[in-house]
Amino acid sequence: MQDKIKEAFKLVPERFKYTITEAIHDAELGAYPNKNPISKGWKIAVAVILIAALIPTAVFGASKLYELIAKPIDDYGLEIDIERETKAVYPEYVKMHVEIPKGFAAYSPEPDNMKFYSVSASEKYTDGYSLYPMRFYNATKMKEYIGNVESSEERIVDGHQAYEVKMINGTWSRLYVYYEDVNVLLLIYHKDVTDSQLEDFVKGISFTEGTASDFTVLFDPVDERPQEQSSYAYDATYVEYPLNTKLTFEDHPYKYDESVYYTAEISNVRTLDNITELDENCFNPSLSKYEISDDNGYLNPNTVNTIKDGDGFNSTDELLNTEIKDQTMVLADITYTNLSDEDIELYIPYRINIFDCNSDGSYKQANIVDLDNRIYTTDICDGEMAYISPHGAGKSFYILTLHAGETLTVTVGSRVNTDILDKAYFVLNGVSDVADPAPEGKGYQTVYLFKVTDNDR
Repeated sequence: MQDKIKEAFKLVPERFKYTITEAIHDAELGAYPNKNPISKGWKIAVAVILIAALIPTAVFGASKLYELIAKPIDDYGLEIDIERETKAVYPEYVKMHVEIPKGFAAYSPEPDNMKFYSVSASEKYTDGYSLYPMRFYNATKMKEYIGNVESSEERIVDGHQAYEVKMINGTWSRLYVYYEDVNVLLLIYHKDVTDSQLEDFVKGISFTEGTASDFTVLFDPVDERPQEQSSYAYDATYVEYPLNTKLTFEDHPYKYDESVYYTAEISNVRTLDNITELDENCFNPSLSKYEISDDNGYLNPNTVNTIKDGDGFNSTDELLNTEIKDQTMVLADITYTNLSDEDIELYIPYRINIFDCNSDGSYKQANIVDLDNRIYTTDICDGEMAYISPHGAGKSFYILTLHAGETLTVTVGSRVNTDILDKAYFVLNGVSDVADPAPEGKGYQTVYLFKVTDNDR
């Protein structure tokens, strides 16, 4: 079967990285590569991470409660599922532990850090590992569907059933490792690591039973099939407000307390092409100040590709054009005020995106060149905030504690291609807890836009 899979996958133009903007990826994994940014929305994603080592085959006895199954779909796809006994018992909460091997370091000191880089790399943050733990629950029919697969091979890694998956001309490879005793499937991305380094890394990963107050978040498997992604689409209503518009948020979607409110206001927008003044510790864990700028602090140019999108299962992407674009860092201050008498776990939901404003007042995402023919451009701006000061600690870069009655100003920043800076907006996308100005229609369908205007220009 493996030989047939390998014969089915043929070479195509080089793959590219996409950013992912949906909330689930705020868990700071780096980036879980996802397909079809047109049909599923402008996403990104980025990453670093790992592929499989190494001890060849294994025989699984009939007494096993779980078994990892992978099978090809169409020409370039792969389905990963877990066959399990309906009465299987496993911990509700689990805690992942990572013993970092010599020569590698964590991206940040967060307790659940899931990204690790080689300290000896010629450039920081360019190789290493990224982790994405998930669980296939008994009550659902969830499966992992992967597109753009070149080959897959079953392995046993440190005594665990695993599948090594190589992507078509992909920079990053994937290793799926199944921890049967806790029913966790760990996806490990990796880049530029040796087999022995990969094996050592996996040996340092373990899971124990957690508690309701101390656990590792487990994600759902990802379905990259285009027909499934279309179900996420909805008719958004774009509403533009001027900068300095004060938004009032109700916090009860998180705490179920309708008395908890806070406000947010964007001000002091400015642009930089040199980021020397910015604190290196306040960059997104998926980026580095020294990765995106030269030795003098000037932003490095970015490669922008125009792609005809394949679906990853019956067709693959086609590179139509490549351009090198200068970058500008857009910075703004967001002032938050807690109107309640209790602390709030404050999520920073703002992002930068690029829109064409049509003559009829409608908006179109500027990365979409031809929707009907699935042609789009990549990397016209950062898909997530590149800079937040102060930023969150613990479980998320995007979550801060806003104390009762406190007013806090947070500086946020994101890179934009300089030649389209006039199309840049701060965006609140799919936010359902804005109380004022009230959203139009269903809250999650209203997209709040704030035009980027440099105060100094």
